[in-house]
Amino acid sequence: MESANIGKDPSDLLEEDMVGVEFKSVEKAESFYHIYSKIIGFSVRKNQCRKNQAGIVTTRSWCCSNKGFRRTKYIKNPNRVREPRSEIRIGCRAMFRVCYSKITKLWVVKEFRANHNHCMATDMQKHFLRSHRKISAAKLEQAKLLKKAGMKTSEIWNLFVHQNGGWDKVGCTKKDLYNSLAAGRRGVDDLDANTTLTFLQSKLDIDPEFFYAYMVDEESRLTHLFWADGASRFDYELFGDSLAFDSTYKTNRCQMPLVVLVGSNNHGMTCVFGFALIQNETAETYTWVLQKFLECMKDKLPETILTDGCRSMNKAIEDLMPSVVHRTCSWHILNNAIKHVHEEGFVGELRNLIKRYISNLLVTLIYGASG
Repeated sequence: MESANIGKDPSDLLEEDMVGVEFKSVEKAESFYHIYSKIIGFSVRKNQCRKNQAGIVTTRSWCCSNKGFRRTKYIKNPNRVREPRSEIRIGCRAMFRVCYSKITKLWVVKEFRANHNHCMATDMQKHFLRSHRKISAAKLEQAKLLKKAGMKTSEIWNLFVHQNGGWDKVGCTKKDLYNSLAAGRRGVDDLDANTTLTFLQSKLDIDPEFFYAYMVDEESRLTHLFWADGASRFDYELFGDSLAFDSTYKTNRCQMPLVVLVGSNNHGMTCVFGFALIQNETAETYTWVLQKFLECMKDKLPETILTDGCRSMNKAIEDLMPSVVHRTCSWHILNNAIKHVHEEGFVGELRNLIKRYISNLLVTLIYGASG
């Protein structure tokens, strides 16, 4: 029996209606279940896949996205930094399983569970379901061309909305469009890399104290880049007792974290000691940045280093600068308190406590030294 001949409203399908239905390919079976789930109002994910000794798939199943439960290790993680995402896996047992028949050379439905333990999405909510959100290749190419022509992503989205007759008919969300375009720009292409390295090399003709270093991957693509000019190196020689180490999160066109190393001069003004563009924020990457920074600054260590509390950054500092006093920046402490502590007056008291501590420390240093 072909899937097209089920002859029943999808919302009324039962296990006895589906068991035994045949599909010409596993792709057609998957397409059927995706269409069915969108009509009913739930999201689908792949479940089990079994192969024979030759490595050929013989059984494939799909399930409701709410199947199962979140693992305990993700819920009771003592090292968690962010609040856990809202739970969506609530033990729903709805699923669809097909097996390959050697006799008929078709895929036969062996199991179909239609009952869910949660509410279905409404017509206005269905296009938000994850398995039904996808930007087509044609739309993505059109978006890239419009982006090159100078259109903003929000304007491209509005165009798609008008072309398709509504935002619920585009096939994806506005955030999906932003992410797809950003993924295409992520990283440094060959032209950008060559232009950048040529520019940095030319800086040496103007500034003999200019320093830069870079790393490439196995495909000779630029992954990490560090640079500092002569003024930065001179400032660090004078005011390098304290170093602030921070990274902005992928705000540049290449979608790479920008690390800024700064300090403070004798007038209390910010002075920049160096910059780095990095591919990721692992401990190995931050170790490379600090190695190049120390190489640039003739291995002079700061007395104090301030960070935003990033664990990868902390690990790199512990490995390369074990003798340096490491503290978390007070701005980040206050910012975390605002986000996670919702007790009235707590942030104000914490801010005053930090100010009093710094004031008392300065008094001790000034008058203690003079006494």
